[in-house]
Amino acid sequence: MAEMEATKSLSETIQHSDQLFDENNFQEAYDLLMKSSNPEAYEIKWRIARALFNLSKSTPSPKKEEMVRESFQFATEALALNDNDFAAHKWYSILLDAKSGLDGIKERVTQLENVKKHMKRALELNPTDATSWYILGQFYYGLADLPWYQRKIVATIFATPPEGSYEEALECFEKAEQTKPNFYSMNHLMLGRTYQALKNNGKAKEFLTLAANVTVLNEDDKQAKEEAAKLLKKL
Repeated sequence: MAEMEATKSLSETIQHSDQLFDENNFQEAYDLLMKSSNPEAYEIKWRIARALFNLSKSTPSPKKEEMVRESFQFATEALALNDNDFAAHKWYSILLDAKSGLDGIKERVTQLENVKKHMKRALELNPTDATSWYILGQFYYGLADLPWYQRKIVATIFATPPEGSYEEALECFEKAEQTKPNFYSMNHLMLGRTYQALKNNGKAKEFLTLAANVTVLNEDDKQAKEEAAKLLKKL
């Protein structure tokens, strides 16, 4: 009986926290998860990582960096508990990239293949997750758009450097949009930026306009809106 109640309590916590997260109530979702009666559960740990990372986006330094590192720790623990679920690989990939970015260009470059490996594994486990397609698109776009001095660092670390093109990035961003239309303002922004890089200003304007007109509900919407507005002025 007690075990059934605990399972019910865990299920209710997960359902409620997901609802809060979807409503952009990241602090409430985080607080709820941290009070869980089963804090060591896999389903709790990756959700804490997700909520804390999203909270970090609106937090100033140095607290922001602390939150990213703590998020990465939760994601690492979640992956150790269950490496057969897409969410574990997805959030480990996202937070490995974020955490390694805090440790300097060389560390971030060193982790590129691991970031890619875990996101591709997430998509193998769940090919219908739009956000994972978006993140993989970001990976390819980042490689295609790498400044020359970072390319030199990549070349010194890898015998065969990881490669990425704007075409590969576009394929991923389009896949994300097809999977879940209008799901994310940042995907509209990146579609616009990628089309611009590919010299298709008509399509770039279409998606940048969508991003610039987004209703701001969170930090990502704010960033997408501001960047899209700036890029539209240059088209």
